[in-house]
Amino acid sequence: MTARFEGKVAIVTGAGQGLGRLYAEGLAGEGAKVVVAEINEANGKAVVDGITANGGDALFVRTDVSSREGCDEMARQTAAHFGGIDLLLNNAAIYDGLKMDAFTDLDEAEWDKIFSVNVKGVWLASRAVVPHLRERGGGTIVNVASTVALLGPPLLLHYAASKGAVVAMTRALAKELGEEGIRVTGVAPGMTFTDATKGILPDPIMGDMFLEMQAIKKALQPEDVVPLVLFLCSDEARMVVGQNYVIDGGWVMP
Repeated sequence: MTARFEGKVAIVTGAGQGLGRLYAEGLAGEGAKVVVAEINEANGKAVVDGITANGGDALFVRTDVSSREGCDEMARQTAAHFGGIDLLLNNAAIYDGLKMDAFTDLDEAEWDKIFSVNVKGVWLASRAVVPHLRERGGGTIVNVASTVALLGPPLLLHYAASKGAVVAMTRALAKELGEEGIRVTGVAPGMTFTDATKGILPDPIMGDMFLEMQAIKKALQPEDVVPLVLFLCSDEARMVVGQNYVIDGGWVMP
């Protein structure tokens, strides 16, 4: 274990699977005390068990980020257990199980559910954690967006719109909180080949089509994304503020 996050307390929302799990494990592996804020209890506890088995320190808090009370309780339990909060990684989002469809055919209830988690969840989690960051004299918030916010792909309007909102929120929060020593920034992974991504593509050949649009003709893997996210979480990125870092093999070049 390295000590880049030694003494830091980090919350990772949606850390029960996929990239969220890898973020939590990465932070713990570099010394952070990690709260796995996850709505799926079995998944969340499994991540905590894995971290502790490897010598890390982690706590599971069942969290529905679309709920104000749930986010407040997440922050309360974290501070009570670890003595404070230094870092929030807003990763929780509805992505797995989405179906590509024309915007005219999208289900209104699904639209509302996506925005309640992907957008409202970022606001509520940040709102709950910021008072604790202030008590520390500052801290870090990293928001996970997506290159879909920049590409505007067809048939995923609900998801693209929600991640566009995350990009805008990152900039606005960065300016609102920066003077207090709270650094807000973001990351926008491209098409990362997780199980969730494979499940969304209606035809596997579409993955090859998207790959051809990249400058580097190599599928983006979860392990490609994690180091950038950990950098943005760390003090090494102390002057990186309000940015939306794209990592996608050279597909989008903003």
